[in-house]
Amino acid sequence: MESLLLVVAELVSVPRLVALALLVVLIAAAALFVGHLAVGRQLHAWPLRWWRRLVWTTIGGLGFMLAGLVFIDLLLFAPALRIALDQIELRSGLDVGFHSATGSLLMGRLELHEVTLRRSSSGLDISLTAQELSLDVDMLQLYRSALPITLVRAVGVRGTIVRRDGGLPAVTRPFVIDRLELEDVQIDFEDTINAPFRSLPIVFTSLKLSPLRSDFVMLDALCGSEASGSARGYSFGAGGHAWQARGIPIGPAAHKLGAAGRWIRGGDLDLTLRCGADRDAESVPFAVDVRLHDFKIAPPGDSGRHAAASQVANALAGLGPDFSLHFEFELPRERFRGASNVGQLGLWEGGILAWNLAIGAKLELSKEELRVLGLGSRVLEKLTSGAAPRN
Repeated sequence: MESLLLVVAELVSVPRLVALALLVVLIAAAALFVGHLAVGRQLHAWPLRWWRRLVWTTIGGLGFMLAGLVFIDLLLFAPALRIALDQIELRSGLDVGFHSATGSLLMGRLELHEVTLRRSSSGLDISLTAQELSLDVDMLQLYRSALPITLVRAVGVRGTIVRRDGGLPAVTRPFVIDRLELEDVQIDFEDTINAPFRSLPIVFTSLKLSPLRSDFVMLDALCGSEASGSARGYSFGAGGHAWQARGIPIGPAAHKLGAAGRWIRGGDLDLTLRCGADRDAESVPFAVDVRLHDFKIAPPGDSGRHAAASQVANALAGLGPDFSLHFEFELPRERFRGASNVGQLGLWEGGILAWNLAIGAKLELSKEELRVLGLGSRVLEKLTSGAAPRN
C-alpha cells in the first residue's frame, strides 16, 4: 500500500496546482469587483481614469491567464503534464512516464497509457509498468480537509516493489479515494525489514476498494476489499469484510506459526480473516478461522524432557489430521492511523498470539506441558487467568 499512497499523493498534485491557479484568478476577480463597488464610484475624473485602466488591465491579465489554461488543457495537455511530472520527480524521486495521455487538467481527470513508474531511494524502490492508469479528482470539493478522489484505476500492472529501511515522504494532505480498481496486476514484492514473508510474488486478477482513506489505508484494505488473486501460486479472495486463502502449504514455514508451529510437520492451511463491519470503533475486532489438515506432529529438538514432550505430541496428534480452530483478537483503531503495511500494525504478531492461546486452551495441558510446548510466560499468564480466546 505504500507504493499506492506515494503514487496517488504525487499525481494529485497536478490537478491541485491547476486548481490553485484557478483560485488565484477567482480571488483576484472578486477583489477587483468589490474594489470597484467600494472605491470606483467615489473617485473624481483623473483618479477614475487610472482606476479604470487598472481594472481593464487586470481583467485582461486574468482573462489571458484563464485563456492560457484552457489552451494548454485543450491543445498542450500531454506536454504540460510531462513538465508537471518532471517537477514531481525532482521533489519526491518518483519518475512517472507515459506514451500517451488524455483527460483534462481543469476537470481533474488524467488517463495515462503505457505508463512507467520508477523510484530508487530510501524506504521504497518501485519499478512498475501499467497499460493504463486513470485518476479522477473532484475539483469542486478541493476545499475539504481530505482531498476527494473519485476514481483511481490501474490495468495491466507489472514489476517489482522493494521495501527497505528509511522513511517515505509524508503525505502532505490526506485524501479519500471513493473507488479504487486494480485489474490484471502481477507484482514481485520484497520486504527487507520485518514482514512474515520476505519475498512474495502476488497477482491480483481484480481488486475493488471503496472507500480508501490515506489515514487508514490498511484498515480499509483489510475490511473493505473485494478481490481475487494468488500469492506464490496459491489463490486468495476477499469480500464481505473478510479475506480467505485455501490450501496454503506450511512446509518449512511452520515455525512462523509460533510455539505450536514448531511441532507441526507438513500439512496445508485454510485461513479466513474477518474484521468487524464498524471501522470507526475504538478497537477493531478480528475473527480468524483456521483449518489445518494433512499434517504430522514431531517434537522439536529443544523440547527437553522426553515424557512431557511425548504428552504434548500425543495431545497435538489427538487433534487429528484435520482440525479447525476459531479465535478472535482486537487491535486499537489508532494503530491503523498512518500505517501503510501489515508490519506496522502488529497484525501478524497479534494473530499468532491468539492462535497459540487457542491451541493451548484446546489441548487442556498442564502448565508444565504448556511450557514444553513452547508457550512463553505471557501466554501462560493469559491461559491461567482464563483470558484464552473462544474456540
